[in-house]
Amino acid sequence: MNRLILWDVDGTLLGTDGLAAEAMRAAMREVVGPAAPMARTDYAGKTDWQIIRESLPSLTAEAVAERLHEFAAAYLSRMEAQREALVARSRVFPGVTAALEALGGVARQAPLTGNIAAVARIKLECVGLLPLLDLAAGAYGDDHHHRPALVPIAAARAARRYGRSFVGQQVIVVGDTPHDIACGKANGARTVAVATGPYSLAELRAHGPDVALSDLTDTDAVVAAVLG
Repeated sequence: MNRLILWDVDGTLLGTDGLAAEAMRAAMREVVGPAAPMARTDYAGKTDWQIIRESLPSLTAEAVAERLHEFAAAYLSRMEAQREALVARSRVFPGVTAALEALGGVARQAPLTGNIAAVARIKLECVGLLPLLDLAAGAYGDDHHHRPALVPIAAARAARRYGRSFVGQQVIVVGDTPHDIACGKANGARTVAVATGPYSLAELRAHGPDVALSDLTDTDAVVAAVLG
């Protein structure tokens, strides 16, 4: 168990059919009021903290940081209120469960996601993936606004939990966007890109991951890609 696999959630493991994005926009509007200007921004691969900063240009970065707990509480409340819809409409992508089970015997696995921690938990609960990942060893969108900063946070948490360090390419970042690739490369981690989100295989390869896969359906190929 000398490897730490850090999985992105949205677009890599699962999709919520737009429910989470709707809840996040509604939560931002609830906190800042109906009159505050709200910009449209691409959510893919970004932390929730960064999305809030980009969506609310009238607020300073400091103001967003100070009120992050308010956004998180409002967002979480809306996600909890629509848990039944999330269970009905969310889906695990093909091959995900088999890949997590196969890798669980040889590596530690945790989320590295732009979601705030509580929302990541709900999403994973609603599709039955929670038992396959160690959430306490992961890193989340309320830990830091800058995604590359999440890798050392997760590595430090995993080190405390398992009593050993995970450094360099002992850490593997798996995700579906250039942001996932960049955050892994910035920390010397192994990077595996999966074209199950908004980016094509060619677009992901252009960012130089160690391996790029079209999806996670071939379990043997996924294991080989992750473990190198």
